[in-house]
Amino acid sequence: MAPESTAHSRGDGKRVADHMEYVFNQDGNLSYAVDKDGSPVTVLDTMGQDPNQAQTISFKAYVIIALIALGQFTNAYLGVSPAVAAYTVAADLKAPSMQSWIVQAQGIPSIVSGPIIAVISDVYGRKFAMIGLLLCAIAACIICMVTTNINVLIFGQTLNGVSAGIIGLLFAIPSEVVPARYRSIVQGINTSMGFFGVFVALMSTGAAMAADPVNGWRWVWRTQLICNGIILIGIAVVYRPPPRTAQQAESFGSRIRQLDWIGYLLLTGGLVPLLMGFAWASDPQFGWSDPHSYACIACGFASFVACVIWEWKGTSTGFLHHALFKQGRNFPLAVLLCAVEGDIFYLINNIYTNEAFGIWFPTISSLEQSATLLPFYGMILITTPFIMYYTTRTKDLKNPLIVGFALCLVGLIGMGTTTDTSTTRALVFNGIMGPGFAALLMLLVTVIQFASPPLFIGVASALAISCRTLGGTIGYGVALVIHSSVYENKLSSFVWNAVSPLGFNVTDLDALIGALASGNATVIAAVPGASPAVIAAASAADSEAAAYSYSRVWYAAIPAVVLGLVAMFFIKNPGGQMDWVIDAPLDTLHREIDKEASALAGKADDSSAHDNENQGRGTVLV
Repeated sequence: MAPESTAHSRGDGKRVADHMEYVFNQDGNLSYAVDKDGSPVTVLDTMGQDPNQAQTISFKAYVIIALIALGQFTNAYLGVSPAVAAYTVAADLKAPSMQSWIVQAQGIPSIVSGPIIAVISDVYGRKFAMIGLLLCAIAACIICMVTTNINVLIFGQTLNGVSAGIIGLLFAIPSEVVPARYRSIVQGINTSMGFFGVFVALMSTGAAMAADPVNGWRWVWRTQLICNGIILIGIAVVYRPPPRTAQQAESFGSRIRQLDWIGYLLLTGGLVPLLMGFAWASDPQFGWSDPHSYACIACGFASFVACVIWEWKGTSTGFLHHALFKQGRNFPLAVLLCAVEGDIFYLINNIYTNEAFGIWFPTISSLEQSATLLPFYGMILITTPFIMYYTTRTKDLKNPLIVGFALCLVGLIGMGTTTDTSTTRALVFNGIMGPGFAALLMLLVTVIQFASPPLFIGVASALAISCRTLGGTIGYGVALVIHSSVYENKLSSFVWNAVSPLGFNVTDLDALIGALASGNATVIAAVPGASPAVIAAASAADSEAAAYSYSRVWYAAIPAVVLGLVAMFFIKNPGGQMDWVIDAPLDTLHREIDKEASALAGKADDSSAHDNENQGRGTVLV
C-alpha cells in the first residue's frame, strides 16, 4: 500500500517533509524524512527530536567548532594575506604584470569547487572531503612558500583555490552539530575568527615583509601550512560523524555514477572562463577589447546559462537540488544578497586598500599602512558578539540584516565623497561599514541554512559562499574597469590644470604623464620643463585624478546595495526555526519514533530486509 503523504513540521510549523522512511540495519530502524518526490531531506536517524526540549552540546561538538573556527581563520587569512603581499611577491619573482593573478588564481577555482564538494559531502559524508581538501591545501602551501617562479606560485594558488571549496563545509558543520537555536552564535564565532584572520593577515604580512624585504612574503603560506596541519590532525582524530544517508552504504562505483557530472562540467566550463574573462578585462595589458576578455566571457556565459537550464530541467538532484527551492523565497533571495555582500567586501578589501596605500598613506611603513585598514575589521570584531546575543535572545535575523545593508549604504556614499586628502573621512566611513558587514556575513548564511532542508545545508552554504565570491570577483573586475576608464579620461585634464599656471608647455604633457606612470624619478626629471614645482603639481594632480576615479567606483556599487536593502523586505524572518533540533548530531541518536509503525514496515519489507540487511529501506506512515 502506498504511504499516506503527511507533513513533518519543525517548531514553526513549516512544512519540511512529505513522509518518513526507515533504513533497516544492525542498529534497528533508522528514520529520515523525504519530500513528495522521494528525495531525502533530513540526515539519517535525526527524526523524533522535540523542538522544545533543551539538548546539551557534546564535548566533541565544542572541539569541532574550535577546529572549524581555526579553519575560518585560515581561510580568511588566505583571502587577504596574498592580496596584501601580491605587489612584493610579483616584484620579487620578477613578474609585476602577473600580480593580479596571485589573487585571481585562488578565487576562481573556489567558486566552482565549493558547491560540487558540498553536495557530494551532504549525501556521502563530510570527513573524507575535509581531509582531502586539507591535504590539497597543505600541498599548495608547500609549493607557494618554496618556489622561485611566478607560474609555479600561481599553480600553487590554484590548488589553494580548489581547497578553498572547503568553505561551505566550514559554515555547515558547526551549524548542524548544535541545536538550531545556537546557529547565529556559531556563525558569529565563524565571523569573528574569520576577521581575526584578516586582522592577523594585515598586521603579520606587513610586519614579515618589513622584517625581511626579500623572503618575508613566504610567511603568507608558512602560516597557512601550520594552521592546516593542526586542523587536519584534529579532524582525523575527533570528527567521526554517523552516516548521513542510506547512500553511504553503496559501493564507490555506484556513488560515482550517481553524481551530476553534466552539471559539474557545465558549471566549470561556465564560471572558469567567465571569471578569467573579467580578470583579463580588468588587466590594463588586455582590457575589454582583447579576445582574452570578451571571448572568455561570452563562452563562459553561454555555458553558465546551459548549466542553469540543465539544473532546472535536466535533473532535480544536481548541485542545485530542487529541494533547496521548495521552502519559500528566502533561499534564492538570500543567495543573491550574498553576491551583493561579496561586492561590498571586495571593494573594501581591494579598492580601499589601493587608495589607502597609494593615495592617502603612501609614505608610512607597511605595518602602519596595514593599520589603516583596521577600522572596518576592528568594528566587525567589536559588534559581532552583540549581534550574536541579540539574534539568539530575540530570534530576530531580519532587522539586523536591514540595518547592516543600511550601514553599508551610508559607508559607500561616504567613501564616494572622498578626495585625495580625505584621510580622516576615509577612516570614519570605513569603520561605519564594519558593523553593517558583520551582520551580513554571519546572518545571510544563517538565513540560507534555515531556508534549506537539513540534509542540504552544506551545498546551500557553499552556494552562498560561491555566489559571494562570484559577486565580489565580477564586481571587482567591473570596478577596475570603471577606475581605469575614468582615470585615463580625466588624468590629462587634471595634470594640465595643475601645471599650466606654472608655464609648462602643452606639447610635453603626454611625455610628462608617461614619465609619471613609470614612477622613475630620473625619467620624470628628463621631461622638458619638468621643474620641481611642475613635478610636485603633476604628482598631486595624478593622485587627485586617481581619487576621483575611485570615488566613481564607490558610487557605482550603490544601486546593488539599494536593491539588496529592498530585497530584505521580502525575506521572512526564520526565527521560528531557532529550536532545539540538532540537524546532524555527532553521536547516534537512534530514537524509536513509532515502534508499531516500525514493526509494520519491517513485516511488510521482511524479505527485502533479509536480502539487504544493511541497506534495505521501508516506508511507513507518520
